[in-house]
Amino acid sequence: MNGRHLAFPPGRGNILIPTGDRRSARAGLSLVTLSKPVPLAMQRALHVAVGALGPWVLPGRRTTWRPPLDEESWSQVSAQVTALTGPFDGMAGYLRPQASRAGGAALLLLRGGRPLGFLKVRESPAELTRESAALAAFTTGPAGEPGGDTGLGFRVPRVLGTGSAGSLWWLLLSPMEPVPARPVPGVAVSGLASGISEALGRGLTRPDDVPSHWAPMHGDLTPWNLRLTRGRVPWLIDWEDAGYGPPHADEVYFLATRIAVYGGGPPSRPGDSYTEAAGYWHDRVSRRGQDDHELTRRLLSALKLLGAARD
Repeated sequence: MNGRHLAFPPGRGNILIPTGDRRSARAGLSLVTLSKPVPLAMQRALHVAVGALGPWVLPGRRTTWRPPLDEESWSQVSAQVTALTGPFDGMAGYLRPQASRAGGAALLLLRGGRPLGFLKVRESPAELTRESAALAAFTTGPAGEPGGDTGLGFRVPRVLGTGSAGSLWWLLLSPMEPVPARPVPGVAVSGLASGISEALGRGLTRPDDVPSHWAPMHGDLTPWNLRLTRGRVPWLIDWEDAGYGPPHADEVYFLATRIAVYGGGPPSRPGDSYTEAAGYWHDRVSRRGQDDHELTRRLLSALKLLGAARD
């Protein structure tokens, strides 16, 4: 399915926004995850302007775009997904900006500009298997329906379906509301991380080679993955790195990414230190040599501060 899209934001261009109609363009613009107040205010203003004036107000490079999959594979994936969602007539695309995580596709499927599902397609099943298993650990309602409000202070997407086509694997998730999302202020990250770990412990299998004192973790707990759209309960998304890590791993990574984006220093930590978790993340982040160099530098600096922070 080809179509006219706009590569947004200018300079990075990792969001492919459909420009055929206002509703579709607004849905595509909602895929942009910003953290700082001024860019967020600009995104909200553009969202309003597109609704009033049309997609032409968006800055960026216009292009003809289709999912980065071969024609036969995309045809098979599309047919399988359509069996779940019904027909879709448009899509917005998300290209992962990290060079170390390139590959595959993430697509917001649209019908009449309204989101039907968020589709992830990968060349390996590992990430999607982890995400699906992690999301299955969260249930709501008397029937135990997966997804929605977890009762832990956040919502998660529902898994709508999984499958494979040739050498590709896909995961279809329920979409967030198609509005600009913002980070959650004043996150009590220690309690949040503990709730995540406890819930995941009921659903994730512990590998044999994991140290006995390690605990389940989200694996990518950051301000840009904990987002408010409508209402007071935020979404917690991107569970592809769920697994096991040192004590306080999610807490340390959230604090480090928050420091890297907003500045500031480490909080006081009564009791135990962050040393092991900070070292774990420092090793992993150090391997991302081709990613955003400035953010990586700030993140490594924040992890050093957290690793040295003691009671």
